[in-house]
Amino acid sequence: MLSVYTAADIAALPGDSDIRLGVIGNPIAHSKSPQMQQAALDAEKRALTYVRLLSGTGEGEFASLLTLLEQRGFIGANVTVPFKKKAFASAVQADSLSALCGAANTLVRQEDGWHCHNTDGPGFERAIDELCGEKLSELSIVILGACGGAGAALSCQCILSGCRSLTLVNRPRPELEQLHQLLLPRAEGALHAVSFSSHGFRKAVEHADLIVNATSLGLRAGDPLPLEVSWLCPGQVVYDIVTHTTPLQQEASARGCLVSDGLGMLLWQGAIAYRHWFGLLPNTQLMREALLRG
Repeated sequence: MLSVYTAADIAALPGDSDIRLGVIGNPIAHSKSPQMQQAALDAEKRALTYVRLLSGTGEGEFASLLTLLEQRGFIGANVTVPFKKKAFASAVQADSLSALCGAANTLVRQEDGWHCHNTDGPGFERAIDELCGEKLSELSIVILGACGGAGAALSCQCILSGCRSLTLVNRPRPELEQLHQLLLPRAEGALHAVSFSSHGFRKAVEHADLIVNATSLGLRAGDPLPLEVSWLCPGQVVYDIVTHTTPLQQEASARGCLVSDGLGMLLWQGAIAYRHWFGLLPNTQLMREALLRG
């Protein structure tokens, strides 16, 4: 077994190889998906192996890899950065969330080609319910980094779930207003778009039930905080999609917030992807234990 498989490695596999699932990205060596998905496969005694798949970022390389996976009998794949938009574009059929945000993280091979799903949104919703016992429809939500790949999917999920209010926060880029206009016709509650430098950012944080950090801040040591922690209030929920402890989580916890990293979202998006491949939810407790083992 290799830690990471390239297209050349997949092409060289013997015809009876049980490698039929994987996660595609670049970089991909850090992915925790194989350990949790393999735990679910083994528990159900499925003779299948799930691996990390490295795709090149050049023109046509992702599409070529998908063609190769189809030829090699892959059941499906997860997709992570920077290929979620390409996964959506490569599919012949998409679910409602993928279609709305234009990005997919799960592919299922069918007779007519690849079908795509976005399980980031439903996985996030399950993680929040598990964390605080509340539905997205009951919450006023602020999403930091709303225009990023994950941020856009979570923003769309909040709107599809009928949240009480949603504030999209991002750098002042054209994509921010584009996302705002895309979601506005579907919004049941209030919908706002503000930049990190605007006065509206602080006001939104102070009045939110749930603040989601979907920026990349926290991935690297020494990153600045994505917000001023003095704006946070005890009892607010701060959800950081980074899957390790960050200064934001520590500072928010010290201020009396209910805090979580992104392992719950990672778990549930993976479990829902598994259901798309096999028609049933796997044993999520075994998947969680596999994630925690590292």
